[in-house]
Amino acid sequence: MSEADIPFAVELSAHEKWGHLPADLQRLMAFEPNGCFVACDTREAVGIITSTSYDDWGFLGNLIVKHEKRKDGIGASLMMHAIEYLRTRGVKCIELDGVFPAVPLYRKLGFRDKYLSLRLYRPSSESRGEAISPLPATVDDVVAYDRLRTGLNREKMIRRFFEDFFESVFVASIDRVTGYAIVKPRAGNVVAIGPFVADNDQTAESLLLPITNQYRGNTIAVGVPELNCEAVALYRKHGFIYSEPSLRMYLGVRREYEENIFAIMSPEKG
Repeated sequence: MSEADIPFAVELSAHEKWGHLPADLQRLMAFEPNGCFVACDTREAVGIITSTSYDDWGFLGNLIVKHEKRKDGIGASLMMHAIEYLRTRGVKCIELDGVFPAVPLYRKLGFRDKYLSLRLYRPSSESRGEAISPLPATVDDVVAYDRLRTGLNREKMIRRFFEDFFESVFVASIDRVTGYAIVKPRAGNVVAIGPFVADNDQTAESLLLPITNQYRGNTIAVGVPELNCEAVALYRKHGFIYSEPSLRMYLGVRREYEENIFAIMSPEKG
Protein backbone atom coordinates (compact mmCIF):
# COMPACT_ATOMS: atom_id res chain seq x y z
CA MET A 1 0.00 0.00 0.00
CA SER A 2 1.22 3.47 -0.87
CA GLU A 3 -0.03 6.97 -0.18
CA ALA A 4 -1.83 6.88 -3.53
CA ASP A 5 -3.94 3.92 -2.31
CA ILE A 6 -5.39 5.75 0.70
CA PRO A 7 -8.47 7.19 -1.10
CA PHE A 8 -9.34 3.68 -2.31
CA ALA A 9 -8.89 2.24 1.20
CA VAL A 10 -11.05 4.98 2.74
CA GLU A 11 -13.73 4.38 0.11
CA LEU A 12 -13.82 0.66 0.96
CA SER A 13 -14.00 1.47 4.67
CA ALA A 14 -16.84 3.94 4.11
CA HIS A 15 -18.79 1.32 2.18
CA GLU A 16 -18.48 -1.02 5.18
CA LYS A 17 -19.40 1.89 7.53
CA TRP A 18 -16.20 1.45 9.51
CA GLY A 19 -15.57 5.18 9.77
CA HIS A 20 -11.87 5.41 8.91
CA LEU A 21 -10.37 8.77 8.11
CA PRO A 22 -7.40 9.18 5.73
CA ALA A 23 -5.22 9.88 8.78
CA ASP A 24 -6.10 6.44 10.19
CA LEU A 25 -4.65 4.75 7.12
CA GLN A 26 -1.63 7.03 7.15
CA ARG A 27 -0.91 6.04 10.75
CA LEU A 28 -1.21 2.34 9.91
CA MET A 29 1.29 2.78 7.09
CA ALA A 30 3.60 4.71 9.42
CA PHE A 31 3.38 1.94 12.05
CA GLU A 32 4.03 -0.83 9.52
CA PRO A 33 5.37 0.64 6.24
CA ASN A 34 5.83 -2.77 4.61
CA GLY A 35 2.84 -4.48 6.20
CA CYS A 36 -0.20 -2.88 4.51
CA PHE A 37 -1.24 -4.43 1.20
CA VAL A 38 -3.48 -3.84 -1.80
CA ALA A 39 -4.76 -6.63 -4.07
CA CYS A 40 -5.09 -5.84 -7.76
CA ASP A 41 -6.92 -7.57 -10.59
CA THR A 42 -4.69 -6.57 -13.51
CA ARG A 43 -4.39 -2.84 -12.77
CA GLU A 44 -7.59 -2.42 -10.79
CA ALA A 45 -7.35 -2.27 -6.98
CA VAL A 46 -9.88 -4.73 -5.55
CA GLY A 47 -9.00 -5.21 -1.88
CA ILE A 48 -6.85 -4.25 1.09
CA ILE A 49 -5.47 -5.59 4.36
CA THR A 50 -3.33 -4.00 7.07
CA SER A 51 -1.06 -5.50 9.70
CA THR A 52 0.68 -4.20 12.79
CA SER A 53 3.50 -5.90 14.71
CA TYR A 54 4.22 -5.49 18.41
CA ASP A 55 7.43 -7.50 18.84
CA ASP A 56 6.22 -11.13 18.86
CA TRP A 57 2.49 -10.23 18.84
CA GLY A 58 0.74 -8.99 15.71
CA PHE A 59 -2.67 -7.84 14.52
CA LEU A 60 -4.48 -7.97 11.20
CA GLY A 61 -7.16 -5.49 10.21
CA ASN A 62 -9.09 -3.87 7.39
CA LEU A 63 -9.55 -6.97 5.27
CA ILE A 64 -11.96 -5.58 2.68
CA VAL A 65 -12.59 -6.83 -0.85
CA LYS A 66 -14.86 -5.04 -3.31
CA HIS A 67 -18.27 -6.70 -3.24
CA GLU A 68 -18.27 -7.65 -6.91
CA LYS A 69 -14.87 -9.36 -6.48
CA ARG A 70 -15.74 -11.49 -3.47
CA LYS A 71 -15.83 -15.31 -3.68
CA ASP A 72 -12.76 -15.20 -5.95
CA GLY A 73 -10.19 -16.05 -3.24
CA ILE A 74 -8.84 -12.51 -3.00
CA GLY A 75 -9.50 -12.25 0.73
CA ALA A 76 -7.70 -15.52 1.41
CA SER A 77 -4.73 -14.40 -0.70
CA LEU A 78 -4.50 -11.11 1.18
CA MET A 79 -4.70 -12.93 4.51
CA MET A 80 -1.96 -15.42 3.64
CA HIS A 81 0.28 -12.65 2.36
CA ALA A 82 -0.15 -10.59 5.56
CA ILE A 83 0.30 -13.64 7.80
CA GLU A 84 3.54 -14.50 6.05
CA TYR A 85 4.73 -10.91 6.42
CA LEU A 86 4.08 -10.93 10.20
CA ARG A 87 5.85 -14.25 10.58
CA THR A 88 8.95 -12.81 8.88
CA ARG A 89 8.82 -10.12 11.59
CA GLY A 90 9.11 -12.78 14.30
CA VAL A 91 5.43 -12.65 15.31
CA LYS A 92 4.34 -15.78 17.19
CA CYS A 93 0.73 -14.79 17.91
CA ILE A 94 -1.48 -13.09 15.30
CA GLU A 95 -4.89 -11.77 16.30
CA LEU A 96 -7.81 -10.11 14.55
CA ASP A 97 -11.34 -8.92 15.18
CA GLY A 98 -13.41 -10.85 12.68
CA VAL A 99 -16.79 -9.76 11.33
CA PHE A 100 -18.98 -12.85 11.37
CA PRO A 101 -19.39 -13.34 7.59
CA ALA A 102 -15.57 -13.68 7.37
CA VAL A 103 -15.15 -16.02 10.36
CA PRO A 104 -15.32 -19.24 8.24
CA LEU A 105 -12.38 -17.97 6.16
CA TYR A 106 -10.34 -17.20 9.28
CA ARG A 107 -11.08 -20.60 10.78
CA LYS A 108 -10.07 -22.26 7.51
CA LEU A 109 -6.73 -20.45 7.74
CA GLY A 110 -6.18 -21.82 11.26
CA PHE A 111 -7.47 -19.01 13.48
CA ARG A 112 -9.15 -20.05 16.71
CA ASP A 113 -11.96 -18.31 18.56
CA LYS A 114 -10.94 -16.30 21.65
CA TYR A 115 -13.94 -14.19 22.78
CA LEU A 116 -16.47 -11.67 21.57
CA SER A 117 -14.99 -8.26 20.93
CA LEU A 118 -17.96 -6.16 21.97
CA ARG A 119 -18.97 -2.86 20.38
CA LEU A 120 -20.86 -0.29 22.42
CA TYR A 121 -21.78 3.30 21.75
CA ARG A 122 -23.33 6.22 23.58
CA PRO A 123 -25.62 8.41 21.45
CA SER A 124 -24.91 12.11 21.25
CA SER A 125 -27.05 14.69 23.00
CA GLU A 126 -27.88 18.15 21.67
CA SER A 127 -25.56 19.96 24.08
CA ARG A 128 -21.82 19.69 24.19
CA GLY A 129 -20.11 19.19 27.50
CA GLU A 130 -17.62 21.58 28.99
CA ALA A 131 -14.08 20.95 27.80
CA ILE A 132 -11.91 19.47 30.53
CA SER A 133 -8.14 19.62 30.48
CA PRO A 134 -6.68 16.12 30.50
CA LEU A 135 -4.47 15.32 33.47
CA PRO A 136 -0.75 15.81 32.84
CA ALA A 137 1.54 12.84 32.31
CA THR A 138 4.53 12.20 30.13
CA VAL A 139 4.33 9.81 27.24
CA ASP A 140 7.14 7.81 28.88
CA ASP A 141 4.95 7.29 31.96
CA VAL A 142 2.02 6.05 29.87
CA VAL A 143 4.18 3.79 27.69
CA ALA A 144 5.67 2.15 30.77
CA TYR A 145 2.25 1.77 32.39
CA ASP A 146 0.70 0.24 29.27
CA ARG A 147 3.45 -2.35 29.01
CA LEU A 148 3.17 -3.18 32.71
CA ARG A 149 -0.58 -3.78 32.50
CA THR A 150 -0.78 -5.52 29.09
CA GLY A 151 2.60 -7.18 28.68
CA LEU A 152 2.62 -5.86 25.09
CA ASN A 153 5.05 -3.44 23.50
CA ARG A 154 2.69 -0.81 22.04
CA GLU A 155 5.15 2.06 22.38
CA LYS A 156 5.22 3.20 18.75
CA MET A 157 1.42 3.51 18.65
CA ILE A 158 1.10 5.28 21.99
CA ARG A 159 3.81 7.81 21.10
CA ARG A 160 2.11 8.58 17.79
CA PHE A 161 -1.29 8.93 19.51
CA PHE A 162 0.25 11.38 21.98
CA GLU A 163 1.47 13.46 19.04
CA ASP A 164 -1.79 13.37 17.11
CA PHE A 165 -4.30 13.50 19.99
CA PHE A 166 -2.43 15.15 22.85
CA GLU A 167 -5.43 17.30 23.77
CA SER A 168 -7.58 14.20 24.25
CA VAL A 169 -5.26 12.03 26.35
CA PHE A 170 -6.76 11.43 29.79
CA VAL A 171 -4.58 10.07 32.59
CA ALA A 172 -5.36 9.03 36.16
CA SER A 173 -2.45 9.35 38.55
CA ILE A 174 -1.56 10.09 42.15
CA ASP A 175 2.10 9.23 42.66
CA ARG A 176 2.05 6.98 39.57
CA VAL A 177 -0.12 6.36 36.52
CA THR A 178 -3.13 4.19 37.41
CA GLY A 179 -4.96 4.45 34.10
CA TYR A 180 -5.17 6.30 30.81
CA ALA A 181 -7.53 6.71 27.87
CA ILE A 182 -7.15 8.32 24.45
CA VAL A 183 -10.09 9.72 22.49
CA LYS A 184 -9.82 9.76 18.69
CA PRO A 185 -12.12 11.24 16.00
CA ARG A 186 -13.86 9.06 13.44
CA ALA A 187 -15.92 9.87 10.38
CA GLY A 188 -19.19 11.64 11.08
CA ASN A 189 -19.98 13.02 14.49
CA VAL A 190 -18.25 10.11 16.23
CA VAL A 191 -15.32 9.76 18.60
CA ALA A 192 -13.79 6.47 19.73
CA ILE A 193 -12.20 5.72 23.10
CA GLY A 194 -9.14 3.53 22.84
CA PRO A 195 -6.70 2.49 23.99
CA PHE A 196 -8.11 2.59 27.53
CA VAL A 197 -6.21 0.79 30.29
CA ALA A 198 -6.87 1.07 34.01
CA ASP A 199 -6.02 -0.64 37.28
CA ASN A 200 -9.69 -1.29 38.09
CA ASP A 201 -13.24 -0.18 37.35
CA GLN A 202 -13.13 2.70 39.85
CA THR A 203 -10.12 4.22 38.11
CA ALA A 204 -11.71 3.57 34.73
CA GLU A 205 -14.87 5.39 35.82
CA SER A 206 -12.84 8.39 36.96
CA LEU A 207 -11.56 8.65 33.37
CA LEU A 208 -14.82 7.81 31.62
CA LEU A 209 -16.86 10.51 33.38
CA PRO A 210 -14.89 13.51 32.07
CA ILE A 211 -14.78 11.93 28.62
CA THR A 212 -18.56 11.45 28.42
CA ASN A 213 -19.04 15.00 29.71
CA GLN A 214 -16.65 16.61 27.26
CA TYR A 215 -17.95 14.66 24.24
CA ARG A 216 -21.68 14.77 25.00
CA GLY A 217 -22.30 16.27 21.57
CA ASN A 218 -20.68 13.29 19.85
CA THR A 219 -21.60 9.67 19.51
CA ILE A 220 -18.97 7.86 21.60
CA ALA A 221 -17.88 4.42 20.39
CA VAL A 222 -15.85 1.81 22.23
CA GLY A 223 -14.67 -1.76 21.74
CA VAL A 224 -14.15 -3.96 24.79
CA PRO A 225 -13.24 -7.62 25.43
CA GLU A 226 -16.36 -9.52 26.48
CA LEU A 227 -14.47 -11.19 29.32
CA ASN A 228 -13.79 -7.84 31.04
CA CYS A 229 -17.13 -7.87 32.86
CA GLU A 230 -16.23 -4.77 34.91
CA ALA A 231 -15.72 -2.76 31.73
CA VAL A 232 -18.98 -3.92 30.17
CA ALA A 233 -20.91 -3.09 33.37
CA LEU A 234 -19.28 0.34 33.53
CA TYR A 235 -20.32 1.29 30.00
CA ARG A 236 -23.84 0.00 30.48
CA LYS A 237 -24.09 2.03 33.71
CA HIS A 238 -23.23 5.19 31.78
CA GLY A 239 -25.69 4.80 28.94
CA PHE A 240 -23.72 2.86 26.34
CA ILE A 241 -25.74 0.62 24.00
CA TYR A 242 -24.70 -2.65 22.40
CA SER A 243 -23.88 -2.72 18.71
CA GLU A 244 -22.91 -5.70 16.55
CA PRO A 245 -19.82 -7.40 18.02
CA SER A 246 -16.84 -8.97 16.31
CA LEU A 247 -15.05 -12.20 17.18
CA ARG A 248 -11.51 -11.91 18.55
CA MET A 249 -9.48 -14.75 17.06
CA TYR A 250 -5.85 -15.84 17.25
CA LEU A 251 -3.32 -17.84 15.27
CA GLY A 252 -0.28 -19.31 16.99
CA VAL A 253 0.53 -19.03 20.68
CA ARG A 254 -2.39 -17.62 22.67
CA ARG A 255 -1.61 -14.44 24.62
CA GLU A 256 -3.54 -13.23 27.68
CA TYR A 257 -3.44 -9.48 28.30
CA GLU A 258 -7.07 -8.38 28.65
CA GLU A 259 -7.52 -8.02 32.44
CA ASN A 260 -6.95 -4.26 32.50
CA ILE A 261 -8.18 -3.45 28.98
CA PHE A 262 -11.23 -1.18 29.25
CA ALA A 263 -11.16 -0.39 25.52
CA ILE A 264 -9.21 -1.95 22.69
CA MET A 265 -6.84 0.24 20.70
CA SER A 266 -9.05 -0.18 17.62
CA PRO A 267 -10.59 -3.01 15.59
CA GLU A 268 -7.73 -2.83 13.10
CA LYS A 269 -4.80 -2.37 15.51
CA GLY A 270 -5.81 -4.56 18.43
